[in-house]
Amino acid sequence: MSAAGAGPGPGAEAQMGKDRDVVRLERESVIPVMKPKLIMKLAYLIERENDREEFVKLCKRMEYTIRAWYHLQFDDMMELYALFDPVQGAKKLQQQNFSSEEIDTLEQNFLTYLFQMMEKSNFNILSDDEVELAHSGQYLLNLPIKVDEAKLDNKLLSKYFKEHHHDNLPEFCDKYVIFRRGIGLDRTSDFFFMEKVDMVITRTWRWLLQKTRLQRLFLRKKKVKPVIDSKKNDDLVGEGDDKELYIERIRLETMNLSLRNLIGKVTIQEPTFEEVIVLYRKKSPKGQDDRAIQVKHFKNIPMADMELVLPEKKNPSLTPMDWVQFIVSVVIGLVSRVKLV
Repeated sequence: MSAAGAGPGPGAEAQMGKDRDVVRLERESVIPVMKPKLIMKLAYLIERENDREEFVKLCKRMEYTIRAWYHLQFDDMMELYALFDPVQGAKKLQQQNFSSEEIDTLEQNFLTYLFQMMEKSNFNILSDDEVELAHSGQYLLNLPIKVDEAKLDNKLLSKYFKEHHHDNLPEFCDKYVIFRRGIGLDRTSDFFFMEKVDMVITRTWRWLLQKTRLQRLFLRKKKVKPVIDSKKNDDLVGEGDDKELYIERIRLETMNLSLRNLIGKVTIQEPTFEEVIVLYRKKSPKGQDDRAIQVKHFKNIPMADMELVLPEKKNPSLTPMDWVQFIVSVVIGLVSRVKLV
């Protein structure tokens, strides 16, 4: 997986069509400049050399103070997490002989440290708008994946958010939380033969449903939120409001059905979250009190493939190509059976 700039490649638009699917995102609250370079640039603005040296010393002292705070917070957080580690946490809790109320307090303290650390590190909680944006398209993952919520605990996070208010929480926040940081871009070039077959089957099926007016029975309407802008103006990509970032999506779903696109190599691209952290707890089996807290870290996850990081996934359902293969196999089996009879 490779990250590139926010602009599309020169051949991508010719392959995928004229309409452009532009995603509107909030800019990260960070300065994308190396720290030494920033300090030196600011220092050179000071005329007197003595004042310049004092400014550099001040920057170092500020850095040491911030680093000390992070180290203390991190050490305290990891000391608490050792009690809830999925591998060794249960043994340590048993050795300490804590009461149930004390364990409740300790796990809430851990969550407090964790959320503070995430906020200071410029991680944001994935919102419903961003989830809807991720589900609005497909990239390299072509399997329908859903969370098995029956396997997830809903008490741990519910208690935390009840005592600590957060804005724009997703609807699944009582079971799991997804933090994300950084915006990148992934670009992939390939023939995508199987994916193209799935796309053709899906489009044909939707066309048949539309012509027979049966789409209301088979297709559910999804709530579309205003987070995706389809534009034809090249100047809009990467520009606009200072607080917003525009990145183009190039997907097989919106590809023109030409012979060149179907048999040739195409380039697709998708914005990515550079870092993703998932927090959740599995539901305890009957008669057990499992206090383990799961914290998983992922990097460079395409937005349209966010299902990859979901906890406790259900077994994926069949793709359109799988259904065709299944139906063809059944038909061939029935025909063979009839001939034998």
